[in-house]
Amino acid sequence: MEQKTIWMHYLIIGISIVILSSLNSCSSEIEYKLDTDIIYKNETNYLIRYHQYDPEDNQKVFVFELDANSEKKIEIRGDGGNENQGIDNCCQGILEGFQGNSSILIDYENNDKCLIYINGEGSTTGNISGYTSRTISERYYEFTYTFTEEEYNQAGNCE
Repeated sequence: MEQKTIWMHYLIIGISIVILSSLNSCSSEIEYKLDTDIIYKNETNYLIRYHQYDPEDNQKVFVFELDANSEKKIEIRGDGGNENQGIDNCCQGILEGFQGNSSILIDYENNDKCLIYINGEGSTTGNISGYTSRTISERYYEFTYTFTEEEYNQAGNCE
């Protein structure tokens, strides 16, 4: 009888440890799926090459190419924060993850013209506020950047 009582105490202690461990391992922070489409439209008659750019070292890293009068869609599927931040606050980090957090060099091929967007200066391809945005569904957003002739006319000679 005494042995049954001892085993019963061990059983209760074991069950208590399992329950406390499972309660302790639960986290109230939940990650949600966040889908984003980034669309680049080229409304010029020139091929565009898009690069990450380091102005200090004059180094560029190719990101993508966009034919004249075409568009390119980049689909980014992943996790977002632990709450729905909405389209205005969700996606700057996603953009930086795709294209890097550096300056951008736009090279208009066949014309030796370049346009450099220095990181942190205004609404450019590196700043999500420079994009037209729309909500496709909850936690699924689309951002569109359009390269225009006006932008091309601002470009200078490539060095």
